[in-house]
Amino acid sequence: MSTRLPLHLAVRRLASANPDAIALVHDTEHVSYRTLAEAGDNYARLLTSWGVRQGDIVALMLPRSAQLVAVQLGVLACGAAYTGIDPRWPASRVSSILDQLDAPVVVGRTPGDIEGRPVRVIAPESVMSAAADPAPYNSPEVSLDDAATVFFTSGTTGVSKGVVTTHRAVTRMFGTAGLDGFGPGHVTPQAAPLPWDMYAFELWGQLSTGGTSVIVGEDHLMPRRLRALVADEGVDTLWLTTSLFNLFVDEDVDSFAGLKRLYVGGEKQSPAHVGRYLERFPDVPVWNGYGPAENCMLTTLHRMGPADLSVPGGIPLGRIVPGTDVVVVRDDGSPASAEETGEILVTGGGLALGYVNDPVLTGTKFIEIEVDGETRRAYRTGDMGLFDSDGVLHYRDRIDRQIKLNGNRIELGDIESAARRVEAIRTCAAVAVRDDNGQVQHIALYYSTDADHAGLTPRELRKQLATMLPAYAIPTAMERLDALPISANGKVDLRALGERGRR
Repeated sequence: MSTRLPLHLAVRRLASANPDAIALVHDTEHVSYRTLAEAGDNYARLLTSWGVRQGDIVALMLPRSAQLVAVQLGVLACGAAYTGIDPRWPASRVSSILDQLDAPVVVGRTPGDIEGRPVRVIAPESVMSAAADPAPYNSPEVSLDDAATVFFTSGTTGVSKGVVTTHRAVTRMFGTAGLDGFGPGHVTPQAAPLPWDMYAFELWGQLSTGGTSVIVGEDHLMPRRLRALVADEGVDTLWLTTSLFNLFVDEDVDSFAGLKRLYVGGEKQSPAHVGRYLERFPDVPVWNGYGPAENCMLTTLHRMGPADLSVPGGIPLGRIVPGTDVVVVRDDGSPASAEETGEILVTGGGLALGYVNDPVLTGTKFIEIEVDGETRRAYRTGDMGLFDSDGVLHYRDRIDRQIKLNGNRIELGDIESAARRVEAIRTCAAVAVRDDNGQVQHIALYYSTDADHAGLTPRELRKQLATMLPAYAIPTAMERLDALPISANGKVDLRALGERGRR
């Protein structure tokens, strides 16, 4: 598709061009593009009758399903934006999110009030039933730069932040000259959490280009389920967080058999796990994907190969994706030279409009910069990195993971990189353990090992780290775990490890 359209219009165009093509699979339900588009229009009429208007944000507390996708299309057809809220979340988290929204409507499965907001009920039904009346809905005019969805990220403080994302930001990477593995004949599982931007990658990447998205009901996609999806539904394109990718490699690397490409990201890659994947599947591309939610989905991509496993500083982040640009800047805001480390700033069509109802934070994180004499809007990622002489972006660490302990500045990422060079280490994470006042007390390192090195003790690990790190950077607390905890979004739960270190 050469001409980009807002998401609901892209689905309508595909429904007109190839109405019987399968858009969604959920359990035994196979939904065509025509059925999905018609159901979306019918839900738009219902939402309009409930008071949804152009520019609104609608909170959807519906379980992952084909019906949820149709309701999302209905919201978009109204000219509104949606945000997905998992109905299983604790009431306190739901309330904290709704407090940030001026949502005229909360849509769910159970009647009642949430923080004084009435819940409009949509009963469980098949999308086929929802498409029974195929009359088209007369949508208001919507542009690519209008809000489409609000993704909630926890941030470093644990307080959810609503990232307001446009249609352009979601669609910019897909279609003609876009990422490989999307469009007619391609199938991707949708397993990412509802409020996360990679939900859009898995879902709208296919639905805006004519491919198929297979909805996974479980919290996380697991190896056995992937095997079934490849065999039964023809899944060929997959996204996994780094932590889940590592788990798949450890537990069942053969579960990747049948895939044509794999995208992995969200955390720094483990060369050991990537190496084991490449040994088993040398000809199946595996891409390292990097990007904050504020620049929807991905900012850079790098096809990982054997040469990357020994790159100092870790596997590269790669080259910039379509519709995006990256600038590395010094402390004074001036562009850094090649090979010079600075903060990574992102510009281009993937940028969010800002944070919902938080102009102060929006003004702090989204700034204006001068690039080649041109003023651009940019997002401050808080990540440190550099471009090498070939124009490939490399990650160094988070600005907020730089700590000072006993007068010494320490990069927690450097500790993790050193630990990963120990043969026995499978996964690891370094955390700063703080007291009630937020002051760093010490550094803790948590690690897991492969079965052949289960006896690696903290004392032995400390000896090996002493050959790679200065004495002040060696963690004073180390603990071997069977597995590192994983948060709801599939990443290592650093907050939980920090709390563990305080016990």
